[in-house]
Amino acid sequence: MNRFFPSLVISLCLVGVTIGALVIGATLVDLDSDKRTYVFAARKTLSESLAIEYAILAASGQQSALEGALRALVARDSAIQSMAIQVIGGERLVVVGDHERYWIEPPVRQSTMTHMQVPIHKASSPWAMLQISFKPTPLSPEERWLTGAWPRFVAVVAVLTFFGALAVMTRILRHVDPSEVIPPRVKGALDSLTDSVALVDRSGSIVLANEAFCRLAHQPLASILGRSLSQFYWEPDPNGPPSTALEYPWERAIECKTLQQGVRLGFRTPVGAQHTLSVTSMPILEEGDAVRGILVSCHDVTDVDHAKAQLRDAITKLELSQSKVVAQNEQLAQANDALTQEVAQRKRIQIEREELNRKLLERSRSVGMADVASTVLHNVGNVLNSLNISVDVAMRALKRVPVDDIAVIASLLQQHRHELVHYLSEDVQGKQIPSYLTMLAESVTQNHALVESELTGLSRNVDHIRQVVDRQVHLARPERMMCEPVCFRELMEQALAIHRPALDRRGYEIVERYDKDLEGVCDRHQVLQILVNLVSNAHNAMEALPDKPHRLTLQVSAATDRPGFVRFEVIDTGMGIASDHLPRLFTQRFTTRSDGHGIGLHSAALAAKNLGGTLQAHSDGPGRGATFILDLPVSPVEVPV
Repeated sequence: MNRFFPSLVISLCLVGVTIGALVIGATLVDLDSDKRTYVFAARKTLSESLAIEYAILAASGQQSALEGALRALVARDSAIQSMAIQVIGGERLVVVGDHERYWIEPPVRQSTMTHMQVPIHKASSPWAMLQISFKPTPLSPEERWLTGAWPRFVAVVAVLTFFGALAVMTRILRHVDPSEVIPPRVKGALDSLTDSVALVDRSGSIVLANEAFCRLAHQPLASILGRSLSQFYWEPDPNGPPSTALEYPWERAIECKTLQQGVRLGFRTPVGAQHTLSVTSMPILEEGDAVRGILVSCHDVTDVDHAKAQLRDAITKLELSQSKVVAQNEQLAQANDALTQEVAQRKRIQIEREELNRKLLERSRSVGMADVASTVLHNVGNVLNSLNISVDVAMRALKRVPVDDIAVIASLLQQHRHELVHYLSEDVQGKQIPSYLTMLAESVTQNHALVESELTGLSRNVDHIRQVVDRQVHLARPERMMCEPVCFRELMEQALAIHRPALDRRGYEIVERYDKDLEGVCDRHQVLQILVNLVSNAHNAMEALPDKPHRLTLQVSAATDRPGFVRFEVIDTGMGIASDHLPRLFTQRFTTRSDGHGIGLHSAALAAKNLGGTLQAHSDGPGRGATFILDLPVSPVEVPV
């Protein structure tokens, strides 16, 4: 009830007192007497009517009909327990029910509420008594409290009393509320305090509290006034020693009449928040040293205690850290001595390592120079084979020119220079000279074209050799890669042209499938170096099986499974590759030929990687040919070093 306003509580109490008084009064004056009188009269009227009816039946001697009528009445009326007709001064004539059990003779032969007896007359004098035993008829609680006029009267009185008492008590409490009579300046000063302040009387009930106390209790001032201060959720000091009893400082101040200062108590709010308060209780004394009230001030030290706990934890951790630091310093001192020895040892090892690195560097330079030289020689050797063939073709073409015949004709013309017209037109030998010169001119022209073609290829191959040498010398400088627009079909044709004379001489079938419109940007000579190596390997693989016809298939197309890439494929019908050799095919120094060096495919794979592409090989097994697939980006890509 402390959550309600005092006026409402007092009004409800007054209503309760009023209703209690009405109930007691109703019980004392027996407000149910009217109903009982009515029931008694009704039962007596019924009994007299039955007595008259049974007197008629008895006078006519219809005893069986009389007994049947009694039984029918008992069966029909549940309020009747038993009935009997008692002859005056004689035995019972008719009995229905357990009459011996239920019948009690009324005092002075008068009828009661539960036992009725009415005389049955025969002629003009009483002949017998009709005895009827009724069941008791106590009123039920519902009949007692919900029916009748007086319960309604009580309800009306209760409602009127409640509203009247509420109006009166509200007006009275307004005048006795201390917060209403305190000057606004004093009340404002109390409300401005950060500490919770409450004024209690001698019984410990709150008569005044500031806003800070209301906030602490999470209740309005109206519900706090009149409530005992000890009824709030006080607890022992959470940070103090465990205590079996909880003593309130304001009760101690009333008892001792002295100031109780700095008593620490725990306070739990209705929402479950835990606070630690430092409570000061100052008694207010009247004349004669009597306590009139207690001024209780509560200072919230929860945050201070929390900060102190954190500080204690920090100090504890600091002390632990200090001990750890001391132990670590000792370990560091030991480690420093060991480190000094280790540094000296490492300096000695470093000197030995530098000397070893110097020797390794010299050795690696030598090995690197040998690798570069081997790669250059391998790539140059691939082109030199074509150079030798071109030079051989040019020399044979030059030998076919009849230089001696030209000298003979020149000598004849010199001899007949004075009669050239007659000699060329009349002489048999002279007439053959013009036709022979025509045939000679045609032969010289053909040989000249052949030699010019071979010399052009020779120049191109020599330029490629120069580029190969330059690329291998600057292999460690990826920034030297020179990209230019190219037609990928022309690169494959140029690589084929270097080896075509040797392939044609062997009679190998050459199948070319090129996408003529496929163009891009790349390092021409690096791609050409890879393709020359692949065609050279295909030629060597087919040459290793001379007893069967061979076909070399060259394809250039867009890689459908890799957008932005062009795919070069070199397919031969040569000696093939074993499955256990495929994983090692592109490693340095690995070769399956007796005269091989294991440089070509390794350098080709490195070049493909530098260009941002890949080089792969596939074979169905020995004697079933091989396929080499080179995928390159159409546009240059950034390749991490």
